Amino acid sequence: MQLQSLKHLLSVIQALARPQKIYLLGSACLLPEHPELGEPDQPLALTQDADFLIEPVDESLAGVLQEAAGKEAIFMEHFGYYADILRPTIAETLPAGWESRLHPVSGYDNVFALDPYDLAAVKLMGGREKDLELLRAMLRLRIVEPEKLRHHYQQTPLGERETFAAGRNLTILLREFGLD
Repeated sequence: MQLQSLKHLLSVIQALARPQKIYLLGSACLLPEHPELGEPDQPLALTQDADFLIEPVDESLAGVLQEAAGKEAIFMEHFGYYADILRPTIAETLPAGWESRLHPVSGYDNVFALDPYDLAAVKLMGGREKDLELLRAMLRLRIVEPEKLRHHYQQTPLGERETFAAGRNLTILLREFGLD
């Protein structure tokens, strides 16, 4: 996904929902500060979706947005990208205090992007190959610094299962970069 595609999705959401706040979650949250990530041969070039949490939202409004610009919408077929409208319960999967680390998105009064370190913590817990590829790119491009990432992970309250998975994935990544 390119930054212009993300902005297009934001304009659709703004027009249809008129939300008080829009939170960019998932890998697209990196695009406002690192638009180069959406260019060909970059980690987000093949990404077709952007994850949005809007306030306020209810099931009816989320349904309207999904029908207008979601994965199954004609919008996706026509433009090649779509909005994934998340429900408020997604916040339970984010690191504690994430709201205080949000980054305002330039050009918008009510749009905020997830902090790269919070995104990295979520991707460490997920551990899918695409999550690890994104983390490798974030480290390689110095979007996150290894020591700060390690510290952020250690300060993030996680359950036993998440702690094990994230710790294992962090160790693998840091070894790959010769930083274990």
